[in-house]
Amino acid sequence: MNIRKQLSRLTKPKFAKQGLAKAACLSLTSLLLLTACGAEPETAPENQEPQAKKIEIFTVGQDQTPLSFTKNGQLQSGSTSFVIPQTSGTVTDVKVKVGDKVSENQTLITLGKSLSTDSAALNYKSALEGLEKLEDTRFKTDYAAQKSIDQALIGYYTALEGVQNAITSKEHAADLYNEQVDPLEDTIDDLEDTLDDLEDTIPNHDDDPSYIEVETALEQAESQLEQLEIGHKAQMDQMIYGISMAKAQLEASINSVESVQTQYSLQFIQLDSTILQAETGADLARLQQQARNVKAPISGTVTNIQTEVGSFASPGQILLTIEDIKELKVTTFLAPEETALVNEGSLVSITTSTSSTTGRVNYISPTLSQNGKAEVEISLSDKKNLYSGEIVEIVFTPNLDEIATLIPLNSVIIEDDHYFINTVTTDKTIQRTEVTIGKIIGNYVEILDGIHFGEKIALSKIFLRDGDTVIYKVKRSAKSPKS
Repeated sequence: MNIRKQLSRLTKPKFAKQGLAKAACLSLTSLLLLTACGAEPETAPENQEPQAKKIEIFTVGQDQTPLSFTKNGQLQSGSTSFVIPQTSGTVTDVKVKVGDKVSENQTLITLGKSLSTDSAALNYKSALEGLEKLEDTRFKTDYAAQKSIDQALIGYYTALEGVQNAITSKEHAADLYNEQVDPLEDTIDDLEDTLDDLEDTIPNHDDDPSYIEVETALEQAESQLEQLEIGHKAQMDQMIYGISMAKAQLEASINSVESVQTQYSLQFIQLDSTILQAETGADLARLQQQARNVKAPISGTVTNIQTEVGSFASPGQILLTIEDIKELKVTTFLAPEETALVNEGSLVSITTSTSSTTGRVNYISPTLSQNGKAEVEISLSDKKNLYSGEIVEIVFTPNLDEIATLIPLNSVIIEDDHYFINTVTTDKTIQRTEVTIGKIIGNYVEILDGIHFGEKIALSKIFLRDGDTVIYKVKRSAKSPKS
C-alpha cells in the first residue's frame, strides 16, 4: 500500500479519531461553520487578545518514538532425522543415550552375528585382494609401454635429425653454387660489354686480335658457367632425393611411435575398465562392511532410542531419532502492517520461561497465509537451554538507522496533494510548514525534508490556523503500536 493510500484511508469513518482524518474533518467543519448561509465570521474586538489554544507538542528528534511490539512464536529444530540401518544384523552395541550430542557420521550402533554382516566382511576382503593384483598388472604394463615408447622415440629423433641434416646440406650446396656463379656471371657481363665497345670502335673487328681474344675468353666463361649449372642441378636432384628418403624414414618412425602408443592405449583402456569395475565392487563391499556401523546422518541431539543390545535390526527400521539443534529457529506470524516495521537482518529479543537470548530475522515470507499474515523465521544467537517445540515471546524493535526523522502520523495535514505540519514558533504561535514525507511506520511517519532537529510540532484535536497563539498541555505518554 503506498503512502498516499495509507494517509487517505485515515479519513474513513472508522479512523475518524486518528491523526490526519481528525485534522482534516475539523478543518472542513470549521470552514463550513464560518461560511454557512453567507454569515460573516465573528471577529474579536480590536482591544481583545485572541484566546490561546491548548495543544500538546512533539519535539523533533527529542521525544521518543517507541515502535517495539511483542509477538509469540515457537522454537523449531532445523531438521529431524531418523537413524535407519542399511543391512540386517543383531545389535551388538548402542554407543549413545537420549540427550547425547552427536556429530555427523559418528557411529551410534554396531550390528553383527548375521549372515549379512559375515558375508559383507568376506566379500570386502576378496575384493581388496583382486584389486591389488590388477594394480600390480597395470604397473608392469605401464613399465613395458614406457620402454617401447622410448625405443620408438629414439628412432623418431634419429630420423628427424637426418631430415634436418639433409636440408642443411642442400642449403650449403646452394650457397656454394651461388658463391661460384655470381663472380663468373659478373665476368661474362664485363666481357660482353668489352666486345660491344670493340664492335663500335674497330672496323672489321672480326679480324682484330684484341676482339678475337675477348671473344674467346667470353666463350670459355660461358662454357664454365654451363658446366657449373649442370653440376649444381645434378647435385640438387641428389640432395632432394636424400631429403625425401629422410622424410620417409621420419614418417615411418612417427608411425612406429603411434603404433606403440595405440597398442598400449588399448591395453590400458582394458586394464582401467577392469580396475574400475574392481574398485566399484570393492567400494560396494566396503559400504556393506561399513553398514554394520550405523552412523548419524546429521549432527544433533539424540531425542529417542528405539532399540537395545540383542535386538535384531533390519533395513527400514527406525533405531534412533536425532534433532539438529544447531539449526534451531523461531517461527512466528506478522500482520502486513507489522512486517513493514522489520526487515531481514533485524535484531529481536527472545524470552522463554527459563532463559532469554537474542535473534535475527532471516526470512519474511513474501506471501500471506490463509489468516492474512506472513510467516517470519528468526535465527538464534544462543541456543543454550532452548528446546524444540517451546513457546517463546519475541520483542521486535524496528531498525531506524536509515530513518531521517520520525513524527506522529496524526500531525500531518493534507492540502491539495501537499503535506503540511503545524510547527510552534518561539513566541508560541502556529506556523504552517510544508514537508516531504517518506515511509509510514506504525503510528509514525518519516519526514525527509521541511523540519529540523528540536522543532516543536503541534498535536491538537482542534483546528489550528497560521498565526494562532497556543499554550502547552501536559504531554501524554507515547503509545506503541498494538501487536
